[in-house]
Amino acid sequence: MKTWNGSILVALIMMLGACTNGDDNSPNGGDPNVITEAGKWRVSYYFDKDKVETNNFSAYTFDFLDNGLLRGEQNGNLVEEGTWLVNSSSNKLVITFSTTGPFDDLSDDWIIQEMTDELIRLRDDNDEHLEELHFSAIP
Repeated sequence: MKTWNGSILVALIMMLGACTNGDDNSPNGGDPNVITEAGKWRVSYYFDKDKVETNNFSAYTFDFLDNGLLRGEQNGNLVEEGTWLVNSSSNKLVITFSTTGPFDDLSDDWIIQEMTDELIRLRDDNDEHLEELHFSAIP
């Protein structure tokens, strides 16, 4: 009967451990890097309290930059600049614009429902305030 060598057992345990997904920055199977890698985004759905307000953002595109800056653009020109951050421990995308007007509606701690290279689905972290925001990648 063969006996296991201790080093083989340790190597086997290490290999099995390497196969597990320990990435805390992967909400709902998504990778937060898709925000920057997908390029520009548009608001494809925005629901606030009791009505759809997607049209408030139809003229704008959004560019999530690697350095945490968020650019709201119209016809390729900068309209407003804010910040973004993925908080993996709370599964949130934090968007901050320091303006009043339509971009202010996007400033929030959004719970990430889905994050792929084509779609980011978010909902308000306040259960008493029904609000949803979807970004779609621009092909």
